[in-house]
Amino acid sequence: MFPKPHRLPSSHIRAVFEKGKRIHTPDFQFIVLKSAADVSRFAVFVPARIDKRATVRNRSKRLVREAIRRLLPEVAGGWDVVVVVKRDLSAMKQSQALEQLKAILAQAKVLGG
Repeated sequence: MFPKPHRLPSSHIRAVFEKGKRIHTPDFQFIVLKSAADVSRFAVFVPARIDKRATVRNRSKRLVREAIRRLLPEVAGGWDVVVVVKRDLSAMKQSQALEQLKAILAQAKVLGG
């Protein structure tokens, strides 16, 4: 789980979906939106179509959350980010997830803090 200041409140998620810039990769869809908050906030979604088993979806969420948690010192403040997982990540290693997320966040210009 993200530290409390870095959790995107559910009341703001809809605005990110509606107004945010989308970045697609084979594994993820990132939706980023500049915000007035001092810190960047994140939310992770794994749709049920990925796998019907909650344990598989939860592992994917844990993998993504841990990678983002490790990148938090490098993340610039003032961004709201929603990560949507697009495929089963059960075979992915933590280091692979970290590399992919770092590249995507750099592409979105969210890194640099």
